Amino acid sequence: MISLFKDKRTFLYLVLFLLSLLPFVGRFFSSGNNPAAHGELYKSELSRLDTPEKCLAYADSVYAAQHTGTFDTASYVATLSLITKQRFYHGSLDYTYSENWIAAAAGKFLWSHLSSIVIPEDILKHSSGLCSQQTIVLMKLLRAKNIDVRSVGLGYREGPGHFLCEVRYDGAWHVHDVSMEPAWTKIQDHHLSMNYYLSKKDSLFVVYESKLEKDVFFKLLEQVEYGDVNKMPAAKMAFFHRFTFALTILFPFLLLSMLIFSFKKKSQQVLTSPAKREITDFQQYQVAEKMVN
Repeated sequence: MISLFKDKRTFLYLVLFLLSLLPFVGRFFSSGNNPAAHGELYKSELSRLDTPEKCLAYADSVYAAQHTGTFDTASYVATLSLITKQRFYHGSLDYTYSENWIAAAAGKFLWSHLSSIVIPEDILKHSSGLCSQQTIVLMKLLRAKNIDVRSVGLGYREGPGHFLCEVRYDGAWHVHDVSMEPAWTKIQDHHLSMNYYLSKKDSLFVVYESKLEKDVFFKLLEQVEYGDVNKMPAAKMAFFHRFTFALTILFPFLLLSMLIFSFKKKSQQVLTSPAKREITDFQQYQVAEKMVN
């Protein structure tokens, strides 16, 4: 048995197979996020809402306790928006090697964005999130309720940049920013469309003045990009993450198959070696001699 693993190819497959299992073992020892929320609405007890279904069930219960009668979309959107703010604190969020080692490695060695989580279900496994990640979760929840939504990107790819969304109710679009948590109560015309605020930039700055420097704020409004209605952002990146995650599951099985194949092939070579054939021939000769005698 030990001699079989002296074969370099078989030994290589064994080592690679064991290494491919390490990320799964690491999940048992990975620690959770360390909350670092400062001046945010974050509530650590809501970390139990780790799936879209749990978030919606909680939102439904909160809404039902405060409203009776016909469904009011504006009020429900406000409920979902508040819960999303309380669910996350602002912070970077990337795949770890134990979650998706291919995406994590790609983000470290190829392009940092490749490891940034964009799948809502995976984002909800954590307590932190960037503006785009928190907004993606809100958009996912809104779509589950058949409420129209679209993403809004502000600024430039090279920075500064920000990400929020517009939600459609009462026959118009309404801005909701769950990441930066602007102080909407400071102005009367709150949660209107981004197009409206582009003509009233000073009014909008009032709700962001405790969050952003004035020059940064106006730089963000120089360029506004709207996403398609009801289309989740970063669809290609989400496909990349799902594909690479599938590979992390298949990879150990592939290596195990190669290991078994190499092991069997080496075993056959040992059994059919010249020395082994001589022994087998001698045994057959002894049997034949006994039969003659």
